[in-house]
Amino acid sequence: METLFRPTEKQLLAIRLLDDPKVWELLYGGAKGGGKTTLGCLWCFAIANRMIEAYHLKPSKYPLLIGFMGRRRGTDFVRYTLEKWKTIIPSEAYRLKERNQELIIRNTVKYYYGGLDNEELIKKFNSAEMAIAFVDQAEEIESEKLVNELRMSLRLTIDNKPVPHKILWTANPRAGWLKDTFIDQKLPNKVFLRSLWSDNPYLPDQYVTQMEDALRNTPELLKAYRDGSWDIVAGADQIIQEEWVNQAKETKLHLPDRCVIGADIARFGDDQTVIYGLNNSKIVMENIYGKQDLYYTADQIEEMAFKMKTMGLCPSAIGVDTTGMPGVTDILRRKQQVWNFPCKIIEINPQEGHERGVPVHLYNRRAQLWENASKMFSKREIEQDFTNYPELKRQLCIPQYKFVGSRMIIESKDDIKKRLRRSPDQADAYIIGLYILQYAETVTRDEWGEEDRYESALSWMRD
Repeated sequence: METLFRPTEKQLLAIRLLDDPKVWELLYGGAKGGGKTTLGCLWCFAIANRMIEAYHLKPSKYPLLIGFMGRRRGTDFVRYTLEKWKTIIPSEAYRLKERNQELIIRNTVKYYYGGLDNEELIKKFNSAEMAIAFVDQAEEIESEKLVNELRMSLRLTIDNKPVPHKILWTANPRAGWLKDTFIDQKLPNKVFLRSLWSDNPYLPDQYVTQMEDALRNTPELLKAYRDGSWDIVAGADQIIQEEWVNQAKETKLHLPDRCVIGADIARFGDDQTVIYGLNNSKIVMENIYGKQDLYYTADQIEEMAFKMKTMGLCPSAIGVDTTGMPGVTDILRRKQQVWNFPCKIIEINPQEGHERGVPVHLYNRRAQLWENASKMFSKREIEQDFTNYPELKRQLCIPQYKFVGSRMIIESKDDIKKRLRRSPDQADAYIIGLYILQYAETVTRDEWGEEDRYESALSWMRD
């Protein structure tokens, strides 16, 4: 059965290598835009059809398990890899059993699919007998223990006839077990085939230009993703490098006062609400506490604003991540009317995209916030000694970034919590403050109006 996609020459070469009995495992890619996910989908579909014909398999109520298709995280596989499958494989050729995470081809053979973060799926490997595996974006897998468990499940035979056992890994360059196995050791049965953006005729014309623009502050990662270089240091996919944060201590900018407040609101019981008052990039006030109701949080932001006023540092913009509490900005705007307060109240929705003004090379507003902070740190536009803010410093260096097509996406809060057991709330509040500096003005204390903090509170309660 024909697919809905014509393979590139490099993808056809990869399939020929996988047909070579001497090749047990193939690592394909090593750069952005080389058609890695597409190759994996095409190969798995081709192998399924080939096995059906070669072993004269018939449709069955219980299709034969022949392999696994997955990524490190199941949500990423469903969101990206499985969506690619749906665009290039005819819908009449397969069906999904989502509850069991099975992809069934022609009602005859099947693949397990999902993420290597699923313990139940990993347990299935212990008893499963499979022939092939396709792992997309394998550089995301940090533990080779999972890799070896997958390898040991490749032991399928059909009617006592031998079945070729193969693994296709697709990946971008990253230090770790992939580099050790396929690049440094160069084992004869584990082969690396580089595929660059220039090998993929289906990419849009602006693909490389957008990549170069997005990665201009991280030349080592640009060299890896564009040119396929594996001479990459661990941590290069961090959106903010630790050395940039360290050098902010020595930076002296001598800028006019621009004061803002950035707030990240706790969504769950183990999250923190973090409110930072900034003068340019310098922290002048902070307030960190656990989850509270939206009125309490609005009061805390208001109180910080008036405390900054007494210091002569009048905030002209307040930015609030409202993912957890969308009503906070509504309360602040109502309070603002009572204050006669010359300040912009900016609602930050990390998930909004291009329709709300996010640049086309970025996946969503969250990516824009972190890219802005990354540029400021890398260009030495941050003046702040983080010695007294060790947790904030640590969190700034946590999020990783990757590309979905030509768009950069930042590791989500939920994924960071899964990886590190805590949410980067302090870092998110700080980068919100940096982002809204573009809306800030130099405001003197006299421009705030005459009402004091106490009268403001009384007026609000009378409403």
